[in-house]
Amino acid sequence: MSSHVTKKTDAFVEEKVIATYLKNHPDFFHRHIELLEILKIPHPSGVAISLVERQISLLRQKNNILEKQLSTLIKVANSNEHVVKRLHYLALALIQSDCLDAAIANCQDILHNEFNTDHVVLRLIGNGKDSEGLHFIQPKHPSLKHFDSLFKKREAVCGKLRPKQQIFLFGDQGIFIRSAVLIPLYEIKPIGVLALGSCDEHRFTPSMGTLFINYLGELVSQALVKYLD
Repeated sequence: MSSHVTKKTDAFVEEKVIATYLKNHPDFFHRHIELLEILKIPHPSGVAISLVERQISLLRQKNNILEKQLSTLIKVANSNEHVVKRLHYLALALIQSDCLDAAIANCQDILHNEFNTDHVVLRLIGNGKDSEGLHFIQPKHPSLKHFDSLFKKREAVCGKLRPKQQIFLFGDQGIFIRSAVLIPLYEIKPIGVLALGSCDEHRFTPSMGTLFINYLGELVSQALVKYLD
């Protein structure tokens, strides 16, 4: 007997066993109602599809859509939870900072490591000593006009920067920046710009949400403003 015939015979025997079991246990689907969602039970109605069959098909489609939506919502919720934890971690580090240099160092370290950012640059408006990743700029410096709309809207901007913005913020490293976030630092009036740059063009895109990024800007603004004139 060929293997094909053997398999066909075995399948037939298994089906008879299943059919006998269901016949002897008519309450089976009461105890396993979830199977009705995936089983295909014919409703003979000639060439046309029966109403019951059509309704079941629609319910299955809706169920699949709802499952996908739920899965998406769970992923978004998990992602948001991670972001909130990082913001909390940053807030604690900024609170514990006792001087401007410490606040800048903590901010840069956390943004690099926790927010997956290649370059972090702070441009503060005022007088002070420049350091790595931090540069002061005079209030009437002509380059500030490149950020007029940023300060006017007071909302973070994601995507590709304009060439003059990129050169002003990242200098020689600007050639490696493929996407970035500009975050206005504001307290009554503009106090600076926080820029996050990435070598990945898909890291920061115009379509991404900025709610948590704006919260980040508020945290950094409040932490730094007390050290500025």
